[in-house]
Amino acid sequence: MHTLYDFIIHIKGIEYLLALAFIAGYLVYYEALKPKPFKTLVESGKEDIEFVKKTGYRNTLRTFGKIAAAPFIGVAYVVMLPFAFAYALATAALNGVFALAGKSATFGWRPTEAYLAGKKKDRKKKEEEK
Repeated sequence: MHTLYDFIIHIKGIEYLLALAFIAGYLVYYEALKPKPFKTLVESGKEDIEFVKKTGYRNTLRTFGKIAAAPFIGVAYVVMLPFAFAYALATAALNGVFALAGKSATFGWRPTEAYLAGKKKDRKKKEEEK
């Protein structure tokens, strides 16, 4: 620790760890004071084991596989962010160039517009056909 900033960060880290330790300690102390300590924890553990036996171990392993895959999915997301930014920047630049030329560069998908009964043009054609 060479600077005041390093010292403050170090002290804050210790404070957070102490706060978490005291909260966990209080929860254990509170449970220990009950007439049957950790009864709900044991009951919920038994229920979980029964559920795993009932549904099978394959479902549980699949859940653990998803948990294990989460960091890799996060890394893939972070890797893709620059490409998404470049696409958004290029689209904005393209729209700016077309705006100067007097044209619009929309791609046809407008999520705020919902034609649940069809577009007006389609309804007019259907009415004329009748």
